[in-house]
Amino acid sequence: MVDENQLRKVIGLADACELLASATPFPGEDLASALMDGGLAEDARACLEDCGMAPDEAAAVCAPWSRLVGQSAGSILADMRRTHSLLFVRQGSGVAVWPYESAYLHVEAGREGEPALFRSSVTLDVEKAMREAGVLPKDSRVEPCDSVWDEFTFLSYLLGNEASALNSGDAEAAELHRGRAAAFAERHAARWLPGFFSAVEHRLPDVAKPDSASQLFFGGLCAYGRCVMGLVSGR
Repeated sequence: MVDENQLRKVIGLADACELLASATPFPGEDLASALMDGGLAEDARACLEDCGMAPDEAAAVCAPWSRLVGQSAGSILADMRRTHSLLFVRQGSGVAVWPYESAYLHVEAGREGEPALFRSSVTLDVEKAMREAGVLPKDSRVEPCDSVWDEFTFLSYLLGNEASALNSGDAEAAELHRGRAAAFAERHAARWLPGFFSAVEHRLPDVAKPDSASQLFFGGLCAYGRCVMGLVSGR
């Protein structure tokens, strides 16, 4: 018999990871529109409620995104793109916050020199986990697969497969995917993503004006990302 409550929580967490996978790359028009019309905030809140969070707590986490409802999608997009570049793309002083696990950990450990983006042991281990699960990003040859967005995509894939197995009553398959998700979180995602979001939050005042669209978006992204990682690690 399907445990509907458990299934709802797994689906909610898979959807939350998918949302973060869509919200963390270089911003596009769809993201700006979803902020303007309230769709992103509503979807994000619904995911947290499905995971078992109380409605008022979920609304509080998503509050920064709700403040962007009704603003111009074009101005939201322009501001987000500028801030995204200042945070994650090399500037004259370097990269403010690396959006790749290996590079982020390289800097956090205080290692000297440029981080290796493709052939590091961390990146290769992420690639191995994805290959073993039968999924690898199409652009893995041109962009490291240990990016924030690719790791959230992978977690969403594993959690989605767990939910499908639970729904069909296949306990063995559900346990397999649950174990893979837990192992990946322990070995990779949980090791750096909470710190990554805190680092972005710390650097945000340097690159975004108070109450600007990008400050609200990235501030909300950091709060939501840490919240979701807490749920992933607490399973």
